[in-house]
Amino acid sequence: MQLIITSLPIMAEAIGNPLLDKFIKDLIIQILAIITEQERTESKRRQAQEIKIAKANGVYKGSPKLYSADAKDHQRRLVYKSIVQDIRSCVAISKIVTELNISRQTVYRIKEEIEI
Repeated sequence: MQLIITSLPIMAEAIGNPLLDKFIKDLIIQILAIITEQERTESKRRQAQEIKIAKANGVYKGSPKLYSADAKDHQRRLVYKSIVQDIRSCVAISKIVTELNISRQTVYRIKEEIEI
């Protein structure tokens, strides 16, 4: 099986020695992968920096919580109220999670919110 990359002329041509061809093609692919990874890391760093600046200016608030007292979806507001009621009634978190089919992290977040 032979890999031919048509967008890179050097990858479409054969040098003659199959081992050397494979080595060069593998090397080019690794270099491109490294460059792509560095670009992604730099992009994430810049994005985090921009979010930090936006938060400092009070512009960035993050995504809205799915389950909260002021959730847009009426059904999710009801689930939130049920979670709060269960937490105040000392129902086990594992039982809340299985009954309502939500994540433990969501229950812990709501529990932390109502205790503050």
